[in-house]
Amino acid sequence: MQIIPLDGGVGGDEVADIERQPVFVDFNYPHDPRLPLNWPLAKKVYVQVVLGLFILVGTITTSIMGPAQRMITAEFQVADEVAVLNTSLFMVGYIAGFLVFGPLSEKFGRKWPLITGMGASSAFSAMPALGRDTATILAGRFLAGFFGVACMAVMGGVASDCFTLSHRGVAMPVVVAVVFLGPTFGAVVGSAVVALSPSWRWTSGAVAIAGFVLSAASCVALPETYPPAILRSEAARLQMNSGVLEVRSALDKEGFTLEHIARVYLIRPFWLLATQPILALLTLYQAFLHGVLFLFYQSYPYLFGTIRGWPQQLSALPLLGINAGVLVGTAGIILYNQLYFRHLHHVAAEVADGAYIPEARLPPMILGGVLIPVGLFWYAWTSSPEISWASTACASPLIGCGMYLVFIQGFNYIVDCYTSMANGAMGINGSVRCSFAAAFPLFASQMFRELGVAYATTALGAISVCLVPVPVCFWYWGDRIRSWSRRRIVV
Repeated sequence: MQIIPLDGGVGGDEVADIERQPVFVDFNYPHDPRLPLNWPLAKKVYVQVVLGLFILVGTITTSIMGPAQRMITAEFQVADEVAVLNTSLFMVGYIAGFLVFGPLSEKFGRKWPLITGMGASSAFSAMPALGRDTATILAGRFLAGFFGVACMAVMGGVASDCFTLSHRGVAMPVVVAVVFLGPTFGAVVGSAVVALSPSWRWTSGAVAIAGFVLSAASCVALPETYPPAILRSEAARLQMNSGVLEVRSALDKEGFTLEHIARVYLIRPFWLLATQPILALLTLYQAFLHGVLFLFYQSYPYLFGTIRGWPQQLSALPLLGINAGVLVGTAGIILYNQLYFRHLHHVAAEVADGAYIPEARLPPMILGGVLIPVGLFWYAWTSSPEISWASTACASPLIGCGMYLVFIQGFNYIVDCYTSMANGAMGINGSVRCSFAAAFPLFASQMFRELGVAYATTALGAISVCLVPVPVCFWYWGDRIRSWSRRRIVV
């Protein structure tokens, strides 16, 4: 690493006085081995695997208590809606957590907000496992969600720290796939735990134990990936060992003030949502689909358990079809991204600035938008007990693949359109999505009981059909909308 004074170069007469001057620690660009972009591939993959474990535990926690709702209702003599709050309040915690852990990861790096968030989430997950009243259970779920969102808040940052743009075309699809796999696994695992364990409380206790173990191991096993935080550690080491009075890192030079936090992370995201039609429409589309996904965690156990009469430990298993579709979508997106960047590299050789169009992200999203209503209508009209369960289950991969394509390419499109403000744009996108995921389960039981699975899901399919034109419109007019929108960004 280089050590240079903050106020300029070091002259011959100044060398003797360097210990009395503030000095600035920086990397030897571009090939410094301490820079995460230059780490060996095996180390980068290792970091992504550990991050994936954090995301898996965090997202499983979102839905693992859903199958315990009947037991909570019976034990505490509360209404169904109160029991459903154990899922909804967890997602409400996500909404607030997105606005906190984003700036924390920019100030303190990725590692410690991630570990602290998971450790605190695990501690609060113990409250439902040990609580003796609904207030304790619901407060624990909210706080577990608030801190548990840390893994989601840092995942994009970790990928951008370790991988170039073209390599992120492989890394990000895999990480986002884990985000989708987790809640579905949570519903399946929760059903099995409720049916086979001595108490429903093990749904929360199991993830608390897993989170504690993962957090403790990562304290020593997970390296920091945020370059300014690495510089800060190096500056602290040099200051301790070299006798220099003041050693600073790039992080100290940023001026990370409360005003900066409020403007970038609290005001700008809402301003972007209010003034940017691309962000607003994509966020609405993805938020609706996120809500539908959490509706399914109520619908599948009701359809296969209550209507078809499957035992509880098996009633959520057809949800794994959604995960199968996610895996197919992940493979397809990785292939598409490799072809996309290969073509981009070819075009960049002919275009002076190497520019590319964000709208090139949209074809897989359009395909996903078509697959979703097809899967929903299929699921709806094969839900009758007179029709084989296998036909109903076959709709799940279409829904899972379609949702994954809409989400991953929607995320990429937002980042491409708002590169310099991607943190704010993705933060408000995540908060709105979580608000839908928190609200939809509250009316799931009434909707499926009163309308029936067929008509309720048909209504969802009809709404999803109405949203298919969103990416199609951006494909045709996205460039014009972006050029108009840029003039409205003032925050």
